[in-house]
Amino acid sequence: MTDPIDPNRSLPASPPALAFPSAPLTWWRTLPPEFLDLTAQRHLRTALLAAPTLRLPGWEAAIRADPAAAIGVAFTILAEGVARPGSIDRALSAVLLCAALGDAASRDLLVHVLGRRARRRADLDALRLARRWRGWGHQESSSVIAPGR
Repeated sequence: MTDPIDPNRSLPASPPALAFPSAPLTWWRTLPPEFLDLTAQRHLRTALLAAPTLRLPGWEAAIRADPAAAIGVAFTILAEGVARPGSIDRALSAVLLCAALGDAASRDLLVHVLGRRARRRADLDALRLARRWRGWGHQESSSVIAPGR
């Protein structure tokens, strides 16, 4: 017999064992904001720079942690009729980097996408992660500088 699922249960206090640091381009769907310290941000940016380029306007600025560019790229990818996982991961990883640096619009987009993912897949972990991100930016101010800036 399994325990009932508690939707109010919080995410684990430590990052998922396989998500950090092995697959940084999937962190947007696995890691809560408090785990994206400067070291993790640098690791994520390195992964973005090494990933295949998205041939979209603003991509180069997005991987340099320009929030407007990252959001623009993400909107373009999310608006496509057929989602391509590699593209979504790269685009939302750029948004994640900006959100981790304290950009409220990037955080809001991340919360929206995670919430949508939670509804479509009945994914309670995505819902919990969206709630963590939603509350994170309101109690903290970011004094972190984007890696490479």
